[in-house]
Amino acid sequence: MFNPFEELQARLIRVETLLYDVLSIIAPAKALQEKERLGGIDLAIQVTGLAKSTIYNLASEGRIPHMKRGKKLYFSYTELENWIREGKPQLLHNLQSMPNYQPDELNRSLLPQPQNS
Repeated sequence: MFNPFEELQARLIRVETLLYDVLSIIAPAKALQEKERLGGIDLAIQVTGLAKSTIYNLASEGRIPHMKRGKKLYFSYTELENWIREGKPQLLHNLQSMPNYQPDELNRSLLPQPQNS
């Protein structure tokens, strides 16, 4: 005897399977698109969690990855994410490149020391 509920259940399983297949294709593409996107200051705020003024200061000092077109700043999601991941090593590199950087004798201090004249 034909049971319509079995037919409905079989179709529902097929629909769920197709939906899963579609989502498994779309999700990685969307994640890739998100990482490749460019944006303005709002993107930088969203990715870094820093204040707008802090981002402008870091950009003017060349300490945060950015691009400038005219008077507008642009940021790459991927570059900001990598910049955050670099963290301390990048800070140390920036400090060591400063003209007055002199670590103490035990190499514990990362802060620039004033030069005696």
